[in-house]
Amino acid sequence: MQTRNIYKWGSPEVEEKLPSHTLDFLNKQFPISNEFKSSLPKGELELKPLKKSKLSSANIAKLKKIVGNSNVSFDDVSRAKHSIGKFYTEIYKARFGEVSDVVDVVVTPKNEKEIEEILSLANSNKIPVIPFGAGSTVTKALQAPKGGISLDLSRLNRIIEFNAIDSTVTVEAGVYGPELEKHLNERGYTCGHFPQSFEFSTVGGWIAAKGAGQASTGYGKIEDILLGLTAITPSGKFESKVYPAASIGPDMFRLFLGTEGSFGVITKATLKIRKYHSENSAKGSFIFKNFEKAVETMREVMQGGFGKPHFFRIQDPEETDISFHMSGLHGGKEDLFLRFIGYKPMERSLMHIIVDGDPSYSKEVLKKIKKIAKRNGGFSTGESPVNKWLHQRYSSAYLRDYLMDEGIRIDTLETAVSWSNLHTLWENTRAYIKSFENTSCMVHISHAYENGANLYFIFLSPMNKQNEITDFIKFHKGIIDSIHQNGGSLSHHHGIGRMLSPWMEKEVGEEGLRILSSLKKTFDPKGIMNPGGLLGLK
Repeated sequence: MQTRNIYKWGSPEVEEKLPSHTLDFLNKQFPISNEFKSSLPKGELELKPLKKSKLSSANIAKLKKIVGNSNVSFDDVSRAKHSIGKFYTEIYKARFGEVSDVVDVVVTPKNEKEIEEILSLANSNKIPVIPFGAGSTVTKALQAPKGGISLDLSRLNRIIEFNAIDSTVTVEAGVYGPELEKHLNERGYTCGHFPQSFEFSTVGGWIAAKGAGQASTGYGKIEDILLGLTAITPSGKFESKVYPAASIGPDMFRLFLGTEGSFGVITKATLKIRKYHSENSAKGSFIFKNFEKAVETMREVMQGGFGKPHFFRIQDPEETDISFHMSGLHGGKEDLFLRFIGYKPMERSLMHIIVDGDPSYSKEVLKKIKKIAKRNGGFSTGESPVNKWLHQRYSSAYLRDYLMDEGIRIDTLETAVSWSNLHTLWENTRAYIKSFENTSCMVHISHAYENGANLYFIFLSPMNKQNEITDFIKFHKGIIDSIHQNGGSLSHHHGIGRMLSPWMEKEVGEEGLRILSSLKKTFDPKGIMNPGGLLGLK
């Protein structure tokens, strides 16, 4: 299973499969011949030979002296695994044993001193350096068009200080989500950051991608949680002091948010934490007769001034319909009852809610949300849909590999948009996606604000037997164009990387790109940090 080990999501031991009723639905939705399915590699291919490492034996010897022989790897599998993320074309090519734009070597330091020495060596020899957290990026940020060093931060995994008085935790950048959350939960706290990649992503990666978690409506995106950081750049070490707030010029530590390794290496961070006891959470769900009424309810809640959910999610009609099919509810007694009272398939829209905090607060906020939902025609469906969703919120990521085994293309794009533009963007981008034959488009809102929300597009279709990569790239570009032309941001929480960099000047303007380039030159004058088109930087 060599190639699958390189591109597979998550734990090597876990292979999620779909139940028979779900597979039957997908086979009807996307008829694909058994002959084509059997022609697709399932992971048993050998990795094709990679470009030969360009690093000199002298520089490899110096790297080994810094971190030790066992922490320098240049075998093909290690290099390949550290040179791809989870973008669709990366995974598709890797299925056929093809990984291009690879790093020359993988180096795993254990502390900041070693990182400083590695960057000094790299800077002197103009060797590219790409920081690596857990490899879950979907923006092509790990590809190495100029080769170089993959700086694996997995050994920077200490939780340095838990501070209950200040409600903060200080950690090294290589700490994984579950480890951090377990440490905090045992002390009655939470970080509140739960991306779908939670189990296989790191604190440094969250910051570098400027990510959001599934409970960000209440706890905030990572930029709302981050209080300070340390970063090693080719120009030197930057370390911010931690204050609850300050007026001392721009918050310079925020310059590293969203930079995806292009300015330097994030090594340490101090984060806000909140008191948390799961038994105090209030949960609820509602189904609406249409997406518009669900969105109107969400907007009224976010602008209501009485508090807000921590987890707030709406599925549009197609995602709601596919959820009914995939959960086995389609045609069942609950489904038939909802149809009977006017909540029709491909029109209805499902909402999930969780409110955390003090029991009296969470109950009161949920009570007020129920009133608004009822006024907008929402029918209460209780806690069960929320609990079912929570049960699979991380494991569903494994299904992408399984669907691709079945010849089904699946990928996502997400954006942020104001309330006034949301429906136009949703309608027009869906129309573009649906204009392609036999394509499903599921959309949900999973992060809401007073002024707008995100839209998360998931698209599925049969693979193109003859021309999958070029077909996908053309299709994907059209979705990005549609999102941007209809008032959406290039990204809400996945980041930019190399995937979206061609649109960066349209997004930030010529002057914005000039400022980014100037910052890059300040931190990284020789351009060694993740070079090759990242963030639109040359």
